[in-house]
Amino acid sequence: MDLTSDKKRLLDLVERAGTGRLALPQFQRDFVWDRDSIEELIRSLLRGYYIGSFLFLETDRDHLPFGTRPIAGANADGVPEHLVLDGQQRITALHYVFAAPDIPLRGTSYPYRFFIDLSRIQEVEREDDVVWSVRADAVGELDRPEVQYERSILPLTELPRWERWNSGYGVWLANRQGQDALMHWYTNVRPIWDRYITRMREALIPVITLPRVAQDDRDGIAQICSIFEKLNSTGLKLSVFDLLTARLFRDGVDLHALWRDALRQYPLLAQFAGGDSDPETASPDTFGVLLLRTVALLRGREIKSRKLVELAAEDFPRDWERAAAAMERALKRVTSTAPDGLGAVEPRWVPYTTNLPVLAAALAVFEERRAGAEAYATLRRWYWASVFLQRYAGSVESQAQADFQELMAYLFEAGPEPATLREAHERIIDNAGYSLRSVVRQNAVYRGVMNLIALRGARDFAAKDHISFHELDDHHIFPRAFLARQGIEGDLGNTVVNRTLIATSTNQRISRSKPSQYLQEIFPVEGRQEILDSHLIPPAARMAMERDDYEAFLSARDQALVAEVRRVLRGG
Repeated sequence: MDLTSDKKRLLDLVERAGTGRLALPQFQRDFVWDRDSIEELIRSLLRGYYIGSFLFLETDRDHLPFGTRPIAGANADGVPEHLVLDGQQRITALHYVFAAPDIPLRGTSYPYRFFIDLSRIQEVEREDDVVWSVRADAVGELDRPEVQYERSILPLTELPRWERWNSGYGVWLANRQGQDALMHWYTNVRPIWDRYITRMREALIPVITLPRVAQDDRDGIAQICSIFEKLNSTGLKLSVFDLLTARLFRDGVDLHALWRDALRQYPLLAQFAGGDSDPETASPDTFGVLLLRTVALLRGREIKSRKLVELAAEDFPRDWERAAAAMERALKRVTSTAPDGLGAVEPRWVPYTTNLPVLAAALAVFEERRAGAEAYATLRRWYWASVFLQRYAGSVESQAQADFQELMAYLFEAGPEPATLREAHERIIDNAGYSLRSVVRQNAVYRGVMNLIALRGARDFAAKDHISFHELDDHHIFPRAFLARQGIEGDLGNTVVNRTLIATSTNQRISRSKPSQYLQEIFPVEGRQEILDSHLIPPAARMAMERDDYEAFLSARDQALVAEVRRVLRGG
């Protein structure tokens, strides 16, 4: 399949979108840009910045491989000549700016109108407020050309008709201030305005075009999807989810509709995907793909991206629902601080999302096979091993597939112990030199330690109340300001051994105190060691805090943390 590449005038593309000649595949995502994103696009064009390329599919009434729909607010009766496969948000944003459809923007209940302050247009290179927007119902007298001329304010709806607006301004200026003012404007000001407005109107955008294919041309559609994937690897933002959506839609499966339904049905999934307030705005590029990997694992298929786009449409809605329900159970387990939970009290403390398909798929199988206690205990051991071995830090598809297959074989087919569990024994459980002192950044191990602290029932230092009820800070137990006064800075002070989770308000009270001081001033008199124990700070570490002895504290707490890691890896 031959691709063609050309540069198109941006204004022409927007005009074609408005008449329906440029449309969207039915499966394409909705318009989700907010006013800030639209304003930034306008500024980029005025500054002459590159705003990316577009990917189109050539088509006509007789060559519609997918269902189509118009650009938001555009003519729904036009016959598409091309479908926008990449660039929808940019094209739709510009059509919105120029055509001013009566459509509320994301996060609002109102349409907005956009303006350029021509009197300051040269400042757009360094000042953002040269471009601004206002609610459509608050535009007021700026709808009147004479007010626009008096204030040198250009509504973006007039930009396609710039010559007419410019001429009107000249007539208005001559009538108001005379020929001398007109000549000064014509000679000194208008060229500046023209330079910036022309830069925007005449911007040329690289367009890659795929040739047309018929609705029944499965090989042609498959080639398009393959091209999607190859283009994606070179920088075009086309996710695996989009690629599979294109393939499934021709077989009557609307993957985007399934995604939105899952977010409405499963609150934790919606929260993690960023759609808890509005499922329409949640991107499927992360959790949508994780669900596809879960589907593939449950089907016994490979989960590499090039294989995910080949998932068959047969029984897909059923398998998707199975995966979504299982992912919700996995997230419930990951975020729980119950005895068999995994302790991520907030989404930011989840060690990995990339190992969740294995967890979800395993839980689905366990429920269907009515697995016993051994299966769940083994799964928890695997989970902690994947975290503390950092098994999911790099390329994860092959790792996840191997882990799932090994777990299923071990639990249900008398297979050998999974490699992840064996490696945990060798590198952590049986390794006398294992330490957490070198963990200084928020990687999976760091977050895993915080999860273990939450599972121990960690209580706030001051409130003596479980941390899950508070807005949390990642706290230096020996505060940085105190350590700096001792000449201790950098990684030595930032080790996870010196960190825990407490309420933000408590952290602010402690921030510059030495440990011996805040132990007396902040902690309740009764139950001091009980609180410290809940943070895996043993008596020896407490005594070091009372002496402000940082090295002794690190030694004692590192031993306590390592012991806890080994305990969960053994299944304790």
